[in-house]
Amino acid sequence: MSNKFTMESPKHLVDDVLFISPTNDGSEEKATEVTFQEDEGHDASLHNRSHDKKSELATEREIMATTTDDDGIPSPSHPMEKRVLRKMDIYLIPLMGMLYFLSNLDKSNIGNAEVAGLSKDIHLVGTQYNTCVTVFFATYVLFDPIGTNLLKIMGPPLMMSICLTCFGAISLGTAWVKNYAQLIVVRLLLGAFEGMIYPAINMYLSVCYRREQYALRFAFVFSAACLSSSFGGLIAYGCSKISGSLKDWQYIYIVEGCISLGFVPFYAFGLSKNLEDSWFFNKEEKEYISERYKTMNTFDPDEKFEWFQVWQAVKDVKTWASAVALFGIDLTTFGLTVFLPIIITSMGFTNVRAQLMTVPIYFLTAIVFFICAVWSDRIKLRSPFILGACLTTSIGIAIVLGSQVHGVRYFGVYILCMGIYVNAACNCLWLSGNTGNYFKRATALGINLFFGSGSGLVSGQIFVAKDKPRYIKGLSISLAFQVFSIFMTVVQIFLYKRENDKKKAIIDRCNELGEPIPYDERLSDKNPEFKYMY
Repeated sequence: MSNKFTMESPKHLVDDVLFISPTNDGSEEKATEVTFQEDEGHDASLHNRSHDKKSELATEREIMATTTDDDGIPSPSHPMEKRVLRKMDIYLIPLMGMLYFLSNLDKSNIGNAEVAGLSKDIHLVGTQYNTCVTVFFATYVLFDPIGTNLLKIMGPPLMMSICLTCFGAISLGTAWVKNYAQLIVVRLLLGAFEGMIYPAINMYLSVCYRREQYALRFAFVFSAACLSSSFGGLIAYGCSKISGSLKDWQYIYIVEGCISLGFVPFYAFGLSKNLEDSWFFNKEEKEYISERYKTMNTFDPDEKFEWFQVWQAVKDVKTWASAVALFGIDLTTFGLTVFLPIIITSMGFTNVRAQLMTVPIYFLTAIVFFICAVWSDRIKLRSPFILGACLTTSIGIAIVLGSQVHGVRYFGVYILCMGIYVNAACNCLWLSGNTGNYFKRATALGINLFFGSGSGLVSGQIFVAKDKPRYIKGLSISLAFQVFSIFMTVVQIFLYKRENDKKKAIIDRCNELGEPIPYDERLSDKNPEFKYMY
């Protein structure tokens, strides 16, 4: 096996293909020109090339699409692939998981702080607590799309370490807020820096892994969100046992803020701006990584920002269908993350007991999500897991809504929480894996997360104190939107299937004629050879 990994990528685009269309009268078929229509500003007129040139380019693309380890070309089955994956899994995934863990820990700690007496001590009245929860998402939503593009501009070490430093310091400083106005300010600042974390992690994984390798790795990262909620409950319980001059809720913010700040050096010095320059790769592996990009349809290191790719994402109806579905999914996710301790307290349990009773719920959620992610990658499907998770969540909400028995309602919370992270994560992974160009994907994912995070603005207003102990309005609205998300997921399946059918028809016709399959690198996932996952 050669240790040198070199590969010639196509030097030219296949700009055209002869498409033979049958006439209605059964006469001899006529060759007509097929043109890729990109947009009004892209005057890519496609001209016929010689048959020999078409065959040469088609052969080059076929080599890229059918590589094996015997070719010396990077591929999923190449032995070197396993080596670089193992190193990325060991060194990068724990860092991404911990970053998401810390982000969620600082984001949702206001729920535990409220149970520990936050509102009483700083004199919040009426719906002021709900407003403080809601304003976080005002800046969180705005910075979601920014985070997807800043990652490539600033690089992972700088961007992630700055965000971590800022939201850690803000969380720490929240321990000394004195009134409603001060809490509003720190929540707005926290939302700005936390809003960039999730999209940055998602985009970073799309750079490191092939799309069929996404879900398993993202399971480790996203499970950190589940564990952070459990860990947050344990921290809150521990802080309630501290005998000091400060209030219990103040210790919660101090401890969690300090934990975040303590991890900053790992991101400042443990990551590299370019994956192939990572300190844990040897020279041979770095060469492989550089050539590996050419066989991936999720990242090209030479891609430059252009507004054309932004417009491709904006005008794609699949982007908006995914975004609307995520809004309905995240309405429950954000609502339960912040209000679950309060809901459990309303079942008749003490504040300290409520903190502890959230721990096993999120632990089970993490296990379920991990299992679903493994199978999602194995069978290369996303939509069945989104549909199943939305259905599970809907059943859980219905149980909590329909019963007044505390034990039954607590059981319902387990059922609904089993799906709240599976459907949200798979929705984002589905869209990300089905979008080729980096900046098109960054825009599409930014829109997707803008809508998803926007649901936080609503969730903070539908779980209000006057609806205790059953929160009928908040849970009913969440149930309705879960059902709506099921419908929107089915719509996405239809849209992707329709596109794949069109692509298959083009490929079959080209193969029948012995002509090369049309390809334009600017169109990324719109090219016929890019098959959408379901």
